[in-house]
Amino acid sequence: MTRANSITAGRAPALACVSLSLTLAAGGVAQAQSLGGFPIREPGANTQASGQSAGKKKEGPLQIIVDANGPGPYKTISRAVHDVAEGGVVYVMHGVYNETISLDKSVFIQGDRGPGSGVEISAPMNAPCLEFDPKQPTAHAVVANVQFAAKINSGAAACVDVRQGVFTLKESDVLGSGLRPAVKISGGTVMLEKNRISAGSEGVFVEQAHSLSQSFIIDNKILQNKVGVDIASGSRADVVVAGNEIFDNLDSGVKSSGYGSAKLIGNKIRNNKGSGVILDKYAKLSLVRYNEIAQNSGDGVAIPFGVNGVIENNDIVGNEGLSIFVREGMEPKITNNFIDNNSGDKDRKKRRGLFR
Repeated sequence: MTRANSITAGRAPALACVSLSLTLAAGGVAQAQSLGGFPIREPGANTQASGQSAGKKKEGPLQIIVDANGPGPYKTISRAVHDVAEGGVVYVMHGVYNETISLDKSVFIQGDRGPGSGVEISAPMNAPCLEFDPKQPTAHAVVANVQFAAKINSGAAACVDVRQGVFTLKESDVLGSGLRPAVKISGGTVMLEKNRISAGSEGVFVEQAHSLSQSFIIDNKILQNKVGVDIASGSRADVVVAGNEIFDNLDSGVKSSGYGSAKLIGNKIRNNKGSGVILDKYAKLSLVRYNEIAQNSGDGVAIPFGVNGVIENNDIVGNEGLSIFVREGMEPKITNNFIDNNSGDKDRKKRRGLFR
């Protein structure tokens, strides 16, 4: 009886995205500072300074092939990223690459799609697998068809760490350290599409402080983390979580505590050891629609501290807690959900709150 529909995001060709970001980068923000991954223009900034900076564009090859096991000159992805021209493409052949990839410009990293063992980036101890912190906030990096593996260590950073700019990760596998997020997003505009994200303290941890930040978490499998998707209380970003399978996490499937809007649409949120969805703290603009929220160990949807949101047209079935828990005095709109066989609904007095 699931109404969930897979949400597919329109995708322009990756190289076109990179070219667009370069056009923006040359448009006068070279001298700008940034706040939360977005450029700000200070008083006295002028186009002449920007034009001078644009004239110093780094030269380099537009395409580089990296092969850890081949005869070519490039054995590491880091060296190729350093040498490739702004907006260039780095093709990575099958193999294991024991390094951290630090991206500070527009670049497209494409893992080999042919038969073979795949492309694995294995991070050193206490280091991320990949970090994106570009010099220009308008820079756009695309990474596709790569496996990331973080070392298990108490000091390990997030496996994939995005700090600003425009970043796309697709068709990749992110294996966290267990003690830090698999993917951490702290700024910019981010698209995560068709990835497998697992083994982090959070599968995806969002803490974008700028109100113009955006994250799109689309058609991923997010599993075996502590929390599947965690939108932190300090986040002001708009976050779209759509068409994902979020399952077998050790705590809740999705937790939203941020000031920005959180849209959960068409996800399958099941078999998590906590609640399926928690709308907590400062969440006010939440939309929970067309999701299948089933067989979680806690409530289907828990709203312990309130939300001026909408919960509608979901299938909430077979959870061990209440189907929907709302603390007294809170006023979300709850309508047209299919609710069946949630254990907590059989004895509503077990929890102090308002059941709808």
